[in-house]
Amino acid sequence: MGIIDRLRIEDAVQRYDFWLELRGARGRQRRALRRELRANLRDAAADIGVTRALFNIGSPKQLAWEMTPDAASRPRWSMGAMWASLAFGMVVFAVLLTSISFTAGVEASGVVGETVRGFVFPWFGVDYMARVEPGRGGLSVGVGNVQWYFLGIPLLTFLAVARPWRAFARTSS
Repeated sequence: MGIIDRLRIEDAVQRYDFWLELRGARGRQRRALRRELRANLRDAAADIGVTRALFNIGSPKQLAWEMTPDAASRPRWSMGAMWASLAFGMVVFAVLLTSISFTAGVEASGVVGETVRGFVFPWFGVDYMARVEPGRGGLSVGVGNVQWYFLGIPLLTFLAVARPWRAFARTSS
């Protein structure tokens, strides 16, 4: 078996591991399932070839779902972390976009040499500040009290997706 064939097998095993991780399989179980798939693929590759062996296993995602029927009752930490990261990025982008819009509004109003403070609709309690210096001397922009959005929305997203209470329900039964 050549290096390309080994890489193709390892790619299939790693994709399978990725879906096992997202499914919520435990580490020991994932290692055993990876070893089993790798051994089966190498044996099948020796008999019928790598392409046919990879074709016969089907989708790594579907295989991972079939191999872990009880994993749906476990917390999904990786999935929660992935969605929380996405939520954090979206909050940062939305605050930045709102800050740019607020600053553009201050510039368009013609106020020069004074700090303008204001609150913008979806961000309750967040204080936006902008100052335009006279004669195109500069621009200052600030955002205050935004930490609750930066921490709260990703945390709520993590809890909603990961469902950590499943760990306690499983151990008590």
